[in-house]
Amino acid sequence: MMSVSSLSPKKSHKKKQSNRNQNKAKSPDAHTANGFFYWLAFLVTVLSVWQIAAWAMHNSLICPSPLETLGQMIEQAQTPGFLASIAWTIGRALGALAISFVLAIPASFAGAFYVPAREFLNRLVSILQTVPNVCYIILLLFWTDRNTTVILTGVFLLFPLIYRSLYEQLTELIHQYRPIWIVYNQPRIVLMLRVCFPMLRPAFLAALKNASSLCFKACVTSEILTGIAPGMGKKIQAARLDLNLAGVFAWSIWLILLVFAFEKLWNLCIDHLFVEK
Repeated sequence: MMSVSSLSPKKSHKKKQSNRNQNKAKSPDAHTANGFFYWLAFLVTVLSVWQIAAWAMHNSLICPSPLETLGQMIEQAQTPGFLASIAWTIGRALGALAISFVLAIPASFAGAFYVPAREFLNRLVSILQTVPNVCYIILLLFWTDRNTTVILTGVFLLFPLIYRSLYEQLTELIHQYRPIWIVYNQPRIVLMLRVCFPMLRPAFLAALKNASSLCFKACVTSEILTGIAPGMGKKIQAARLDLNLAGVFAWSIWLILLVFAFEKLWNLCIDHLFVEK
């Protein structure tokens, strides 16, 4: 009888995968140089348009200049609560991300392999994607504290995204390899854990990258609406109330840099922990 490992197409794709890896590794320096050039061109264009708009408006309450925003960033970095605000936002965002993955991974397998679970989860996910985030925040504030509200709002936003990504990949795998599984019959739990789960890695990593940037945006939005402190959302709200648009821009740039840093972190984890052997 054919072993379980033979049900997956890993061996048949080893040669193609190694060829692709060799082609990718041929000119990393050129790829890095091109990426740096495009980033530099993008930043120069954005900063130029921003500065021209600031000169045209000539009003820092409407459009502060890049130098004013940079000054606000330096000032914010020197305040005592700067690192605490960033740390609390990171903790809430990563908490929402972790809970979403813990719920979405088994849910996607249940939805792909069991019809009743699929019918229930698809309807649940459709409802979760329809309800506005503000409604979640208002409702959760009646039942939980503000910190839990921020985390659960992120879960309600991220869970459908992660579930859909993993579920669609699983259904594609099932459709592709169903004839083989019919001939070489195996229990569903074996197919899920020993065949499908290793092949789910690309969808898992794509969901991780997409959800990681979205979780920060969702958590900061919830922090602003709930008024929870400490957190980056509270700082943005305080700058808005002080009519300090440069401060709002500065905290927004800190958030963008934070998201980019975590995207790089996930890429490093992917390259070092999930690389093909």
